[in-house]
Amino acid sequence: MSRRIFSLLTLAAVLTLAAGIARAQERDVSPTPTPAPTAPPAATPPPAPPPEATPVPPTAPVAAPTSAVPPAAATPAPTAAPVTPAPPPATRITDSAVVAILQAPAENPFGISAEVPAALPPKLNFAQSVVPAAEYVSARVDAAGKPMGLKQERDPIPSLAGEAQKSLARWTFEPARRGSENVETWASLRLDLQVEIDAPRSVQANLSPVTPSTAIPRPLAWPSDEAWLETRKGPAPAGGVAIDAVDSPPLPKKTPWTADSYKGPFSARFWVKVRANGSVEKAIPLEATDPILIGYLRHAMSIWTFRPAQAHGTLVDSWNELSLSGQVTYKVELKQIASLRRSLAGS
Repeated sequence: MSRRIFSLLTLAAVLTLAAGIARAQERDVSPTPTPAPTAPPAATPPPAPPPEATPVPPTAPVAAPTSAVPPAAATPAPTAAPVTPAPPPATRITDSAVVAILQAPAENPFGISAEVPAALPPKLNFAQSVVPAAEYVSARVDAAGKPMGLKQERDPIPSLAGEAQKSLARWTFEPARRGSENVETWASLRLDLQVEIDAPRSVQANLSPVTPSTAIPRPLAWPSDEAWLETRKGPAPAGGVAIDAVDSPPLPKKTPWTADSYKGPFSARFWVKVRANGSVEKAIPLEATDPILIGYLRHAMSIWTFRPAQAHGTLVDSWNELSLSGQVTYKVELKQIASLRRSLAGS
């Protein structure tokens, strides 16, 4: 009995030992498990080999290599001839006109409706006066100093224009010079005159009011000498050497002057503004037989006292047209002659 129990115990110990050895072998030599359908964690792949260089065809251009050696300078391309750009196309305007066209006022803005118009003084006083004036003349002078053509460019006393022309035709000159030669040219002359004006006689005067229905006249164009010279910028007359191209201009040598007196009729017309106190504030010349009279008559008006106009029982300023005519006498003295280094031709 005891031997049987011993045998059974021995057998159990052997089985237990065999089972332990089997488990140990199973841990050390277990086969690699089959991968699951899901991908295992990605491992860092080894770097891919560099791509092989694609051979360059012989006909393809080769890029310039980048190196420390500077590339050779490129040959400049030939310069093309300038091309005139075509003019821009005409603009087509499709919008409606928006510029307002102004019209002259229906009534004269200087006119007033006065119950009592302005009136002349009982007596018009004139005085003897001396007035300076300048006459401008262009003269074509040949190389011998003889005038071949004359033109009175600006004449303050047209009443003496005929006598002045006769006098100028008898003048002689030192001819213009360019270098060592005498040359033909157009001389530009300013004649400084002194005009003594006697008090006009047998003067007839008329003063009429300027109303809202009175037409606006054109004033007499007689600017100052300086303003007039600014307008004389035209080309020099044909013939000879230009006056600004000579070394010395023609100089008058013999200058007889017979346009020294005038006795005859005159006439003038002005728009005058008569103030409420009877004095003349402004006088705009409209006509004058001789422009030399404009300054003389304006000075005479400055000492006249008119009867002012009345409107609504009040003395008011008013514009009026003043007409004067009569007999006048001038004495004219030629004081000086200036030769100008410029053309007097108009624009």
